[in-house]
Amino acid sequence: NYNWMNRNLQATPHRIAKLLRIWSQQYGIGMRVLRRADNQNPVGFYLLYPVASESEVNFFQDPNRGLHFSSESETDPFAIAQPGDGQCLAVYIRSWVVEAPYVSTHQTLFLQDAQKVLAQMKQDFPNLCDLYSMIMHPTYEALAVTLGFQKMRNSPSSIYWMYLALDRFLAL
Repeated sequence: NYNWMNRNLQATPHRIAKLLRIWSQQYGIGMRVLRRADNQNPVGFYLLYPVASESEVNFFQDPNRGLHFSSESETDPFAIAQPGDGQCLAVYIRSWVVEAPYVSTHQTLFLQDAQKVLAQMKQDFPNLCDLYSMIMHPTYEALAVTLGFQKMRNSPSSIYWMYLALDRFLAL
């Protein structure tokens, strides 16, 4: 879902696959794939990324600086927190994609799964309290607003940060 932002369509899928492998080794619990029951083909994916406290400042800066998937920089502006880190307060929803034909039938199941995964993540990061999402495409804004996310500030760009308290999401 990031190819549209980058002119180098050859490198982006490889870069994303590489980053996902690295992140899954660091903390794979927040990565989930929604698959069809009949053939196991993927139809959705999300990535809930526990953010190290020193990286939280990025949520209050220009969101374009947080586009690590599609940037050419080797330096990720968001460091991942390690399990047991009591200073980890935030989860960054780095990706949330459900293919259009499955949104109406599977989005709710995916959201419920995310609630379970976040509850599990609270065991590893007991002080988690914040959820952040970067809205890059208008189709995801409606879902975020429905769930209670709020735009953090006006942005001249079509890309912006949204926030929701974790306990509000878990209570849905």
